[in-house]
Amino acid sequence: MKNEEYIKKLVEVGLLPREARVYLALLSKNSFTATEISKVSAIPRQKIYEILDNIIKKGICIEKVGKVKRYKAVEPESVFRGLIEQYKEKEKLALEISDDLSELYEKNRERYDPLEYIKIFKEKKQIADLFQKLEKKAKKEVLVFTKAPYSLSLEENIIEFEMLSVGVKVKAIYEGEEIIKKNYFNIIDAFVSAGEVARVANELPLKLAVFDDKLVLLALRDPITHHPSITTILIEQNDFVRIIKVAFEKYWNLATPWDEFKKNNLNP
Repeated sequence: MKNEEYIKKLVEVGLLPREARVYLALLSKNSFTATEISKVSAIPRQKIYEILDNIIKKGICIEKVGKVKRYKAVEPESVFRGLIEQYKEKEKLALEISDDLSELYEKNRERYDPLEYIKIFKEKKQIADLFQKLEKKAKKEVLVFTKAPYSLSLEENIIEFEMLSVGVKVKAIYEGEEIIKKNYFNIIDAFVSAGEVARVANELPLKLAVFDDKLVLLALRDPITHHPSITTILIEQNDFVRIIKVAFEKYWNLATPWDEFKKNNLNP
């Protein structure tokens, strides 16, 4: 299939023409700088950052942090699964282009990039899918700061029950005000009954999850508004993971055990 045909189909499933060109170009190599992707896609550099920001928000591109920012295509299967859920009438077309582009993606990506240990995600569904994927892969332990806004609501997080059932340890710290405001007592009780160990803090500095001493998923406050953000960073770096675990344990030791919090705050 020629590039023009790929672009036409990508436009049919919801991308703008320039977004389709950039995504298609990103599939040709493991990652690109903005300058490189501008040249490959033949789009002026003054426009490329806007387009990259748009496709990051749409969940089809990842920004990689380093000395020089690099951009990487999200695997087509994940991209088009999301499109199928949004546009049922496009299911056949999305499946077709997903198969074609997946072959291109696998053919052109490098096997391993030793500097690829920080990734940024900005699209809500993509973040929720990532969290669930990491939960499914967990083998030993997951540590969580649970704080709004959620990419995946507590009610939707059924995979935690699967983790607990196969012996994965889960330690979660929740914010007390959010529990009371949203009446999450029954939901957290269900997690605790399944094996989660829960505590409650007055306030948490950010949302984070640590998976098997290997990966940290975290969301920082917006530096301008200082409000919690759904923009999420995935870091795979042992020294950083160790530091985050020390911080988690500090908050854990200061937090109130779940049964005590529930006794003091749940109306009879």
